[in-house]
Amino acid sequence: MIDHTRLAHSLVAATALAGFALTAGAQMKEPMAKDKVAIEAAFAKADANVDGKLSKEEAAMVPAVGAKFAELDKNKDGFLTLAEFAAGYMAA
Repeated sequence: MIDHTRLAHSLVAATALAGFALTAGAQMKEPMAKDKVAIEAAFAKADANVDGKLSKEEAAMVPAVGAKFAELDKNKDGFLTLAEFAAGYMAA
C-alpha cells in the first residue's frame, strides 16, 4: 500500500530542493546528489509531524540548524522550509 502522506512529503521536499538549487545558484553550488539525499533525510527525520516544514523545536533536532533558526527563517514565518533548512545544513 502506498503511504500517501510520505509520498506527498517527498514531492514537497523534491520541489523545495529544486527551488533551492535554482535560487541558491549565485550564492553557492547546487548540492550534489548525495548531499540532497542527506538533506532530505535529515529534514524528514526532524519533521516530526510530517507537515513539510520545521518548527523551531523540530529544527533543534539538528543542532547546527537549530542554533541559526532565526537567521535561516528568511520569511520570518516561524518555520523552516526545506530550502531554508538546506541552506543551514549545507553551511554546517
